[in-house]
Amino acid sequence: MNPIGGSFGLQQAHQFGFIQQQKQGVLESLATGLRINRGADDPAGLVSSEQLRAMLADLEAESSSLERARGAARVADSSLGEIGDLLIEAEALAVANANTGGLSESEREANQMELNSILSAVDRVASSSSFKDTPLLRGGHTLEVGGGSVNLPSAAVTDLGSTEIDGETYTLADVASGGRFSIENSDTSRSLEIIRAARQEAIFAQGEVGAFEMHAIEPRRAGLGIAIESLTAAESSIRDTDYAKATAALARLDILETASLRISSAGARFDPNQLIRLLG
Repeated sequence: MNPIGGSFGLQQAHQFGFIQQQKQGVLESLATGLRINRGADDPAGLVSSEQLRAMLADLEAESSSLERARGAARVADSSLGEIGDLLIEAEALAVANANTGGLSESEREANQMELNSILSAVDRVASSSSFKDTPLLRGGHTLEVGGGSVNLPSAAVTDLGSTEIDGETYTLADVASGGRFSIENSDTSRSLEIIRAARQEAIFAQGEVGAFEMHAIEPRRAGLGIAIESLTAAESSIRDTDYAKATAALARLDILETASLRISSAGARFDPNQLIRLLG
């Protein structure tokens, strides 16, 4: 037996097996879209990739929390704006009823009925303002993110426009029919005081919510977006398949595989030392 030929046969078989192993790895990376499918593919790369993934998970969780806070802030902002608009109408009715010489009694009563309807609408907006089943304007709710917080008021007519008069505290509920300061009364100055206090409270709360979104939520959202994009790109560059490289590697391995098979079938007709150099 030719010892060189026998050695060549073993080396050729080993070479063919090695080519097959490499080809299988390339095919897997093309199929999964991942360069690293197991720790053995790139231990250091896997560790780096997992660390980046953990960081991404934290940032994405914070981003999701910010999106929820942003959504809640926008609902509260819109609701407070709607309440403010309603109270402008309420104020106009109170001003109209202050002109006792220009309105008949029936007109004053009609204005009071319209005001009652407005107050009911304020209550409906306050009670229906919610985000993901969480009430926003019923009192006691706080919007909070890492950069700040804002307390949302109760916008119910029994709470809004709290005004102290003669040692007693009155609210919007007291300007409705039957209330001490309903606008059916001849003196509507106290009614106006309460309505204006309520409107200012709604406007101020809306401004606070807007400032919270602008200065606490949006800057952090923008920063997180940039950080997530950068980390995603970094993790992808480590773990994902480079299709151009993988395709080129597959083509090269196909050529080597074909050459190995042909050499194996015709090995006896060639100088083993020359074949070893060709496959090396």
